[in-house]
Parts: sequence; structure tokens; C-alpha cells
Amino acid sequence: MPLRLWLLLLPALVGCARSAGRSAAGRPAVSALPVYQQIISPFPLFDSAGKALELAFLGGFNAPRPQLVDADGDGDLDLFLQEVTGKVALFERESLARAERGSAAEAVPEFRFSTSHYAGLDVGEWYRFADVDQDGDLDLLAEQPYSYIKYYRNDGASGAHKFVLVADTLKDTEGRPIFSDRQNIPQLGDLDCNGRSDLLIGRLDGTVARYEAEPSNGGSAPAFRLVAAEFEGIKIVGQQGTTPGQMNPGAFTPGPSMHGANTMALSDHDRDGDLDLFWGDFFEPGLLLLENTGSCPQPNLRGNPVQFPSGNPILTSGYNAPTFGESEGASQGELVLGVLGGAFNPLRTSAENLYYLRRTPRGWTLLSRRLLPMLDIGSESTPAVVDLDQDGDLDLLLANKLDPADLKTSRLYFMENTGSPTRPEFVLRRPLSLPPRYHYAPAFGDLDGDRVPDLILGHWGAQLAWFRGTQNSFEAVDTAFVTITRGSNTVPALGDLDGDGDLDLMVGESSGWLNYYRNTGTGQRPQFTLVGDEYGGMKVGRRSAPLLLDIDRDGDLDLVVGSELDGLVLFRNVGTRSAPRFERATVPMPEVPALATPAAGDLDGDGDLDLVVGNVGGGVLYLERR
Repeated sequence: MPLRLWLLLLPALVGCARSAGRSAAGRPAVSALPVYQQIISPFPLFDSAGKALELAFLGGFNAPRPQLVDADGDGDLDLFLQEVTGKVALFERESLARAERGSAAEAVPEFRFSTSHYAGLDVGEWYRFADVDQDGDLDLLAEQPYSYIKYYRNDGASGAHKFVLVADTLKDTEGRPIFSDRQNIPQLGDLDCNGRSDLLIGRLDGTVARYEAEPSNGGSAPAFRLVAAEFEGIKIVGQQGTTPGQMNPGAFTPGPSMHGANTMALSDHDRDGDLDLFWGDFFEPGLLLLENTGSCPQPNLRGNPVQFPSGNPILTSGYNAPTFGESEGASQGELVLGVLGGAFNPLRTSAENLYYLRRTPRGWTLLSRRLLPMLDIGSESTPAVVDLDQDGDLDLLLANKLDPADLKTSRLYFMENTGSPTRPEFVLRRPLSLPPRYHYAPAFGDLDGDRVPDLILGHWGAQLAWFRGTQNSFEAVDTAFVTITRGSNTVPALGDLDGDGDLDLMVGESSGWLNYYRNTGTGQRPQFTLVGDEYGGMKVGRRSAPLLLDIDRDGDLDLVVGSELDGLVLFRNVGTRSAPRFERATVPMPEVPALATPAAGDLDGDGDLDLVVGNVGGGVLYLERR
């Protein structure tokens, strides 16, 4: 078979050509199931401006909660970041010499991925590193489900932290558990310079409670004395700085009488010797500053909140999670801001959601809205792997839920492989020209026998469209080619399930069932006939996303199904190539984020099929078969 045709059929047939693994009696031979390893930078990928995305396959972010901490004791600040409940990831800072772009004052630091689950710690819904016991190293506070505070003491040395769980619930001096709503991120610091940690907890009514640690005995958890239930009279309710419609930094209007979860930071941003308070909030289109007009021994935070930076405030969708630090060289302050998606059109910041600001001679300057250079096209991405331009190597396509640049439609982005079948190199090109729909879900295969890939496109609704591929574009054949019997969020997969030489159709949808349509037409005129809308009794919770591939190399097609919450589920074909019968496998599949959508292809040309997985974060994971 010519290489071009093989690459064209690969995403649909994915392994059926490997039939040598069958026994003499015609039964599938027993094969070991593969082991996959996530690789963040398997090969070069460049954005449309030619910038290399060094962390391309990190998977994207929707709700990054950052903190700058020296994790390895080398004197610079690394980046901790929480995206999912229970885990905090670590990115180690590279040297300034490597990170420098332009002048040092406006350099954007580079971070190297270290781990997605730092020290195996379970941090619940939030985390905060701080010197709780005032012994000179960083301890850890985290959420104890639900809405309490657990305390990990650091018993390690500098650069070799060792966190020991001392208390699963911090208590006040009266012995009562301290409540911190799990949607809030508390903050610690020594506000009055007395050598004791102050604990600030934001409440949903817009107030802040202040506790102060009492000395502990024998390394036990400190008890916290309630200093003020409504510290400094702070009460922030609703939007403070701009009107939602205008988003005008010069306007100031009272906000609505409502409040969302908040996160805080303490920083002496103006270097006057006392700590100021920064406030991020679901209903705030930016970061608020409550300036300390007192002193370190006698703080005063009773002034009105103002948007930060003064004169040129950051405008976002809301709920801004700040962390401050001193950048390399210790001469410039820096701020990393996680934009979590709040009240003001969060989809527009679903890709640009990790801001980096630095104090420069001109004041605080926004230098990047995407601090970590990765592929992120918004949220709820769905990938496909196919030789779209028919040049003999595999390209990568990625669709989103709604495009941040045009909230009226999804986009299907094309990443052209400008390298080779064994040394791929991808460049982000313009999206494919397709009719406006929400939540594209693509599947490619040659449906009409012209050796050019056609497109079956699912979307938010119950229908799937057929677009015939030409040399330069896709032409609509039937925008309602298949309509599933119930449900929505159609996600198609193509493969020859009955062994008759043409492509059949499997469709996932919102309820989690799988719909099987057999191609009762021909290889030139497809016609899909429903076999079952609860096919094989296979269900994976909600939002099923099927992939057909011969994962065990026994000559027939197996099923890997992504889902909303259950990750990837493998159904192994224990039938035959022409009469499939699927059983749920008990072997673990790679751990992936929510709303996983798998695709497969031999992207690195080593002879086996690797997985690429879209997810809620809007990027893609690369799982190499080992």
C-alpha cells in the first residue's frame, strides 16, 4: 500500500493492518496491553507567530491557582500551580540568562515542568505555602474536605522539603475547628511584625476574618486566636471598578449586591515596610488593592479598594488569584495572576488565563497573558490525527467548545506537520473554514473512495455533518447526515467494525451511551444504519468520546472511550474483526483530566500508535506508547 494511503487510513483503521498477531486457528493472539507515558515536549510545536511552545502538550488551563515559592532551594522562585482538585503541579524556574527576552527589567521567566502531583500531597480544593510555625521554612496549608484547614509541617531542609501532616483540622484557641469555605483561598503573613503568623480568611459575605497563631508546643499544630471576625471593616460585595458592559478602566460604579468566592495575597508591593492586601473575586473584573496606610506594627487597611495596577488596571473575566514575589536578581517585584473565569464572560479568558506582571521603571507592567507556553485554544478540546495535506506525514487538529476570539462558534485548528513522518514539527495554521457551530468534534476518513480524507463533524446538538475533502478545503455534503436518537454533544469515531472494507461509525454523546451505525452503503456512497443506541450496554458516565483502534495488536478494533469524569475507559474486542464483542478491561488507563477526548496516530513514526487527548483545559496531552 502506498505510504500516502496508509497514512490517510491510519486514524480510522488504526491497526487493522496488523493482523499477523492471529493464531493459526484464526483466533486473536493474546497480546500485552500497552503502557503510556505522558511527554510534555515530544517534538517542536510553534504558534501562528512562529513562537515555540516549549510546554506544548501540557493540556491547557481553565482555572490556574498559582503561588511563587523557592521549591528547590536555589534562590529563585519556582511556580506551583493547581488546576484540579487534590493536586498541585510544580514548574521549576530556569535561569534568567535563558529566560531573558529584551531587557532584564522586562524579561518573562521560563519554567520547566517538574511534576503534576508535587510530593504526592492531597491539597483538596486549595493550597497555600507559608511559614506557619515561624521556623524559617515553608509549611503548607490545604483544604480538608469539606471547608476546613489541614496543616503540613515542613521537617525537611532547604531544597528538600518534607511535609508531615500534623493536623487534619486547624482549631482556634477555644478548640473549635476553623471554617474556610472551599471556594476561598486563605492567606498567611505577619501583618503586625510580632513574629506570629496571621491567617486571613475571606467570607462569602465579603468580609475577612483575621486569626493569629499562638505558640505551639512540641511541634504540634498552632492554635489560632480570633482577632477580628470582620477585620478592618472590610466588606467587598460585587463589582467595584467598572461596569460589565463598558469594561472601561476609568469608570467607577457601585457593584451589585452579591459576592463570590475570593482569594487574597499579602505583599509589600510599594516597599514601604508594611504588607498591603490584594483581593481577587468572582464578581470583580480585575484585582483590587487595599493599601496599608499604617505601619508594620500598626497596620491600617481601612481605605477604599482600588483596581490594580493604579492608572492601568488589569481587566479580566473575574476571580483573579494573585501571587507576588521577587524575581531573579532580587531587584524587581513580580506578580503571577491566575484568571479563573468569573462573572464577566469567562470564555474570553479561557486561553489567556495566566498573567505575568513585573515592576519596571514605568510601574507594574503586564508582560504576558500566557506565562506557560503551551497549546491552549480555550476549553473542552477535541483532537484528530490525519494526513490532512496529504504530504506523507500526520498532522494534528484540535477543536474547542467556543473560540475565545469568536464566541459565536467553535473552531477547528490545523497544526501542519512541517517536519517528517519520523521527526515531526508542527506549526499552528488558520482554523478550517466550517459553518458556525458550538463544540466541534471531528473524525476523518475516506468515505467516498477518492483517497482524500473526508470529515464527519459532531457538535453540540444531536446531528453529525459530512464534509467531502478536496485538495484545498472541505465541501458540505449533508449537514444532517446522521441524527442520533437522543442526547447531544455528538462525538464521532470511524473504523471498519464489521470487516467489510468500508468505514462504520461510532458516536458518543452527552448521556454517555455509545451509538453504533453500520455502513450499509459502499466505499464510495456511505449510508449509516443504526445498529444500537446503547450498543453493547457500554456506558462511561457522561460525555462519551469514542476512539477505535487495535490497542492490543490482535487484528481487530478495540474501543477507548473518554468521558466527563471517569477518564479513559478501555473496552477490549474479544470477538473477531467482522463480529466485534466488547468487554470492559480491568487494566488501568493513563490518568487524564476531565472531559477526555482521545485520538491516536503514530506521530513519531516508531511503528506504534500514540494517544493524544483533549480535555476540559482546552489543550492536548501526548501519551507515548512505551
